[in-house]
Amino acid sequence: MYRKKGFTLVELIIFLALLGVVLAIGYRIFFFGQRAFAVGSDQFQLQSEIRKAGDFIIDEVRNATEIDIINTPFFAQTGYGYIYLHDSKIVYEYSGGTRDITDSLLKDEDVFSIRNSGNRNFLCIDMTGTLNGNSYNLSTEILLKNVVNKSPQSGKVIKYKKLMP
Repeated sequence: MYRKKGFTLVELIIFLALLGVVLAIGYRIFFFGQRAFAVGSDQFQLQSEIRKAGDFIIDEVRNATEIDIINTPFFAQTGYGYIYLHDSKIVYEYSGGTRDITDSLLKDEDVFSIRNSGNRNFLCIDMTGTLNGNSYNLSTEILLKNVVNKSPQSGKVIKYKKLMP
């Protein structure tokens, strides 16, 4: 009995069908992983920016001797520091200079407020950021140790004075 070496047409068709299924599964897995990485990267950037702003604000105003929440536009006064929301980013202004604390990621809304509980005053921060469809919210309260008898206020600008070292 004589047999030729090679593949029959049926074997080639079965092989191509199986190869197509394997490639389709591989394609889906690759692009699913790529999309998951991009989403994770965006979330990391968003959370990092908002946390960086929150940490900066806490460090700046925790020991403030005077603090007010005002709205934009405002005119800077000598001797005061300002932290405010402008063009969807947190900006720091002191002694005539300005510095961006975050990239343009935040929703344009009142992010700062002061509330009191008994004889204690708290600065409340509520920032929501969005990047490529992902959202992240940071809400925190800072006890204002050196400020007493503040009435509730809310707005986009923190005007404060602190003792210089």
